[in-house]
Amino acid sequence: MEPYSEPASAASEIFAEELISAVDIYHRGELIFSRAVETETGTGWFRCSPFRVDLLDPKDTCPTRIPRPETESGCRELGEELTLSWVLVDPAGRRAVNLSSHRPVSVQKHWLSGDVHARFAVVLAGEKGAASESVQCGIVVTCGGGVEEGAMHVREVSLQMENLDGMYMSGKESLGVLGRAFGGARKGMKRERGREEGGRRYEEFLAMKRRRRERKLRAEGAMDTLCMASAVFVFASLAFLFLWGR
Repeated sequence: MEPYSEPASAASEIFAEELISAVDIYHRGELIFSRAVETETGTGWFRCSPFRVDLLDPKDTCPTRIPRPETESGCRELGEELTLSWVLVDPAGRRAVNLSSHRPVSVQKHWLSGDVHARFAVVLAGEKGAASESVQCGIVVTCGGGVEEGAMHVREVSLQMENLDGMYMSGKESLGVLGRAFGGARKGMKRERGREEGGRRYEEFLAMKRRRRERKLRAEGAMDTLCMASAVFVFASLAFLFLWGR
């Protein structure tokens, strides 16, 4: 996706007081989950808190007929069978953008709880040169429970924005990135579809995170070395002056 040239500050100002998320999840072409929720974006709490959209309350679940995968190959097969659409709507601007990779970029089973976590992700352009230069818009679908029925329940569907430092972004920061996504859609941005394309962009994002972390570690190591050398120099200078004075 080509970065949209509108500055983040301007992008965040174009939003109305709410965004609407319209989400559909399919398994083997059959609709298993559908929901639309509104998110208020005009409050100070929203702008200062980590951006997160949850479609299910903690006590709510949605039953399915999906059997629990028992092996890694079963998780891979489930990844081929699941599709998700997360359309984010700006009702005031009459614009919409799909924030899903269509198919999961990863499907993992938790070793202790047995819950299955399917991650969908697209990578959006942010502020050049900053930790938010590339932002992962990550959607996690958690399935579990349903042991008695022999099939899993959808227990969590959530969306968050993560920068290259691995930090979840605030509502204000996320609005700037989403403004670019809406701008890209307005300029004919092609939605990333398919496991291969979504997975490729996701792997590129992870590689950028690793490189950025390595650069920070090298810079911190160089600074530690410089501080240690300075301390040794100061100590040696004081010792020399003390001995010379005697």
